[in-house]
Amino acid sequence: MARSRWMVIGCMAIVTAVMFLASGAEAAGTDSSPSPSRLVTITIPAPVGEIPSEWLSYSGPPQADVLLPAGYSPRKRYPLLVLLHGLGGNYASYASAGEASVFGGLDAIVVMPEGGSGWYTDWWNDGERDSPGWESYELDEVIPAVLARYPILPERRYHAIAGTSMGGLGAVYLGGRLPGFFGSVASLSGLDDLQYLDPLTQPAMGLTSLAPFNGDFDLDPVDGPPSGFYFKGHNPPLLAVNLQQTRVFESTGTGIPSSAGLSTLLPGLGSILEGTVEELLIIYAMNELYHTALTAAGVDVTYQVHSGGHDIPDFDNEIKAMLAWGLFNPVADDPTSWVNDTVATTGQLWDIGYSFAQPPSQVVQFRQSGSSLSISAAGSAVTVTSSGGCTVNTRTPATVLIPRGRGR
Repeated sequence: MARSRWMVIGCMAIVTAVMFLASGAEAAGTDSSPSPSRLVTITIPAPVGEIPSEWLSYSGPPQADVLLPAGYSPRKRYPLLVLLHGLGGNYASYASAGEASVFGGLDAIVVMPEGGSGWYTDWWNDGERDSPGWESYELDEVIPAVLARYPILPERRYHAIAGTSMGGLGAVYLGGRLPGFFGSVASLSGLDDLQYLDPLTQPAMGLTSLAPFNGDFDLDPVDGPPSGFYFKGHNPPLLAVNLQQTRVFESTGTGIPSSAGLSTLLPGLGSILEGTVEELLIIYAMNELYHTALTAAGVDVTYQVHSGGHDIPDFDNEIKAMLAWGLFNPVADDPTSWVNDTVATTGQLWDIGYSFAQPPSQVVQFRQSGSSLSISAAGSAVTVTSSGGCTVNTRTPATVLIPRGRGR
């Protein structure tokens, strides 16, 4: 099985400069003065076969770094930021860079889970859709584990997901998979338009695939053929409606070096040139297209374009801009109508859970208006369950009546 998708040549490991004020055990301090921010590492196991060991750069089950805010107390509830790393990194990438205390003043719990180089996707692999299962891991294992372990505020406005580069792609995609949980989503120099990496366009863009070198001639084991439904069901511009009730922060460099990026010129000329070309030819173009899709869908998006490349100093500035934007501002908590497009077999959309008898064979649209829930053709029957315990089994397409009420 190939461990790489069609990707940018030389796409760097995305790590963001973060210096934590201190690290240590998870227990609260015993003296009377407020404890500083503390970095702890926890284990979040995956079900057997979901994340094979070959995807991890360390032994044992997947891990996550957790930054506990200054003065952390298990008796107080906090906002939650899930921060996804980029291609070639791992859960420790943000901490290992250690160049700036970017999150030092954020009164929230920041969770940095393992994502391998898996694109935060349950890989297609000729229709197997199971291993590696990164999106299932993040949604079904990481989020419940964090909520069980830490005192997180329950309201949607206090839950955000963000990431750089591949992590930006993961943030906008996973945020749309769990819209009733995440109130804000942020993509920082994200690879936000998979169609822009269509193999048909790659020769002109100077892109390549490492898959054949690994003995896998499936051109895209991650999302399947670019013309296929599974690819479309993971491509953020085609899923913009999933974020209609979500606050979105989108930022990108233009590829013109910034003063921050130029600060790395002497120690790393090759790196800065690589990041400049990547941001100019790929990331900036992707974000322009994605922003157009978000605007057309009526999404509440703040879009910031700035000078800079695909490099750590510019990522730092994007994180600072995201924090200034505000991750935990008010959002709609219980909309009376919503739309969500998906190719997932199971999931949670607001107060509706769904489970298809067989994996969908096409992109499925759920559309709720009041108590009426419409489900487009899926090639499978589906079971939908409301938070109040109402369960309906139906073939698709179908329109069913679901009593409203979250039952929380």
